Amino acid sequence: MLKNGKSITTVGIYLRALRAIYNLQNIDRSLYPFGERAGGYSIPTGKNIKKALPIEDISKIVFFDAKAGTMQEMARDYWIFIYLGNGMNVKDFCLLKRKNISGNILTYQRAKTVRSKKEPQMITVSLKPEAKEVIRKWGVLSIDPESYLFPHLQKKMTAERQREVYQQVTKNINKYIKQIAKEVGINSEVTTYFARHSFATILKRTGSSVELVSELLGHSNTKITQSYLASFENEAIHKATDVLTQFKKAE
Repeated sequence: MLKNGKSITTVGIYLRALRAIYNLQNIDRSLYPFGERAGGYSIPTGKNIKKALPIEDISKIVFFDAKAGTMQEMARDYWIFIYLGNGMNVKDFCLLKRKNISGNILTYQRAKTVRSKKEPQMITVSLKPEAKEVIRKWGVLSIDPESYLFPHLQKKMTAERQREVYQQVTKNINKYIKQIAKEVGINSEVTTYFARHSFATILKRTGSSVELVSELLGHSNTKITQSYLASFENEAIHKATDVLTQFKKAE
């Protein structure tokens, strides 16, 4: 695959899926192709390229004067919500429901961990005024706790149709946030991934512990990290994430 131009990260994704299939079968261990035994193949891990924006560039996006009701306005607002929402991915964004909100706190489980054998870990988000404004502007007007927070999914949608929605929402955000970034002079191909990396990087650089950032992102890479992490009080979460809204409008 590498010879065909695939990146190390892509090869790793494909091979981990293949390994999962092998693991479901009762295969003679001597024929198992992965692992540290003699001749076993170790799946490569791609280097994670940082995609973080400084707060100055994020401020440019926040204060971008988008025409009301346009796709640019929606993309800007959704990107800001994702950034303030612990860098959540678009699928989790679309799956949010009214019941996930309690006062100034939003809690949800990452969709990618729902079927995990491990104990599910809930993500806790401190809802800043800017995030609440996005909900007010674009959210579904319903008091039903099972109602989706944003108007992209419907209760009877098939899994295939849901996937199409996730892809389309992601495509729309990325298309128009790139336009905005270009207009305000940001020299990066900004996407939703930038919102996640920026969330983590800004918190870490302004003094938040790696452990807190890991919990807010929903990371549990190792058993050691998982056992070390404790549940942080909501007050600590509010305080730690206050730096996310220290926007400064350009003169």
